[in-house]
Amino acid sequence: MTDWLDQMVGEWTYEGRSVPEDADQVRMGVERITRQDAWITIDGDGYRFQLAMDPATGRVTGDFVHWEHPLLWTYDGAVEADGRLHLRSRGPDMQGEGSEAEYDDVFEILSPNERRSVGRIRAADGTWQDFSRTTYRRKGA
Repeated sequence: MTDWLDQMVGEWTYEGRSVPEDADQVRMGVERITRQDAWITIDGDGYRFQLAMDPATGRVTGDFVHWEHPLLWTYDGAVEADGRLHLRSRGPDMQGEGSEAEYDDVFEILSPNERRSVGRIRAADGTWQDFSRTTYRRKGA
């Protein structure tokens, strides 16, 4: 079985936007994804993801660090019925009230040369609300 994460290996350009869209919140950059045995490493402009899929369970584990913040995010997830990788974590509530919130980072492969990620937070009513969307295009494609 090919690891779902292998589709992401390569060099990508990205454009990320906040939801709702705010012209001051557009992020652009380059992301390099490499494989080292069981793990892939996603190095972006100011951040790093490390992810691995357990072939026996199909579960993905990992972590994320943004160099400007002291928080280490840890993830647990899987490729769900919708074909997308959902990585769940807990972290500070974006409202700044000192509480924690549940997050879902969703990775989707649109084609061999395009993918998308959506950052979501669980609202008080239990629904998921998008707060960011990023589109990636493979460099040189």
